[in-house]
Amino acid sequence: MVFLARLGAPVRGFLEFLGDQAHLVLRTLRHGFSLRSGQWAVVGAQTKLQIRFTGLDAALLVGGTALLLGAVTLIQAFSQLSGLGAENYIGTLMVLIILRELGPLLTAVLVIGRSSTAIAAELGAMQLNGEVDALAAHGVNPYQYLLLPRWLGALLSIFALVVFFDGAALAGGFLVARLKYGISWGFFLESVRQALSNLDFAATLLKVVLFAGAITFHACHFGLRIRRSQTEIPQAVTRTVVSALVAVFIIDGLVAALFYF
Repeated sequence: MVFLARLGAPVRGFLEFLGDQAHLVLRTLRHGFSLRSGQWAVVGAQTKLQIRFTGLDAALLVGGTALLLGAVTLIQAFSQLSGLGAENYIGTLMVLIILRELGPLLTAVLVIGRSSTAIAAELGAMQLNGEVDALAAHGVNPYQYLLLPRWLGALLSIFALVVFFDGAALAGGFLVARLKYGISWGFFLESVRQALSNLDFAATLLKVVLFAGAITFHACHFGLRIRRSQTEIPQAVTRTVVSALVAVFIIDGLVAALFYF
């Protein structure tokens, strides 16, 4: 019985975690739909702050990473496919490696490193200082004021960053293709366009929605669970990063299996 109890404890903890995540998501959506006209201005202002931090402040990092990744991808491809007509596979390589997989995935990883840690630490500090309870005591719904703007900000920011990442990666790939084979911009774009499909757009959009939810609500879960001391904040941040990364990789695999298997 002791062995079974030890074996079942992680399973029980995991199911409780999933239940708490579902609770946060459903309560946030329900309270979001119940917003009155006068409350949208406050939620919108908070959402803008989240977009600025998560999206605008991360644009340079995302763009630089994507530019290098697009260039390195084609450099490695050309080195391996030298003499086999590598220039004919440029569009397929960029779509399969960058636009379909690495674009959404690496964008999510960068957002986890910058934004989910900040959300967990901020909410944890607010919880310790009694600010969350104070908001509720003054009639301010924490789901509407704290969780909803962070989720909307992450959703819009990740979508914009993925588009920016893909554009910068294509620019990096084109520079390599231009220098290596003298390929024109028109030929490069046409090659990418022929390799793209509506399925790729649908899969990317689904990943953006699921990634934003996983990143935000994992951070909110661990941040709001802090109760006793400041030493819990770094622990919550670490758990947020690990848990969100695992969730993002699982979601990426499930979406790939759903759309391309």
